[in-house]
Amino acid sequence: MGLIGIEQEAPYGADTLTRARVIAERQLSDAPAPLMSPFPEGTRLRSIYLAADGNAFVDLSREVTTFHSGGSLDELFTVYALVNALTMNVPEIRAVQIMIEGREVDTLAGHIDLRQPLEPNMQWVVDPDNPDDSEPSSAVDSPLEHSLSRST
Repeated sequence: MGLIGIEQEAPYGADTLTRARVIAERQLSDAPAPLMSPFPEGTRLRSIYLAADGNAFVDLSREVTTFHSGGSLDELFTVYALVNALTMNVPEIRAVQIMIEGREVDTLAGHIDLRQPLEPNMQWVVDPDNPDDSEPSSAVDSPLEHSLSRST
């Protein structure tokens, strides 16, 4: 299990927030079979903001916590699928702070500290085409340039 890259078209001619919104919304949508989305069903993007320092504030609906499985690994996948997708695909975004229903939160499911913006972490990204890379590594991989989804 881990995060894998999925290549998708994105409106790179659009402004930064439009690109970020499209990427975030695609992260929250269903993953192509046989993959699974790291986001609970019904999770919606409420809004997204970008500060001058490169920190993005992503406001998600309450379903991301209400229907979350609660495991620490699942929470890592949920958080870093969004953080990595935005920071790797939108050069203006250097870190992401996740908010729920317009409010800052301590955590999604009790494991990951969300009280400050998070920088990308490629530790959980695996290469499905490399049989030796079936488990997430502790090494930082080269930047992933696509959306991320949880593998089955």
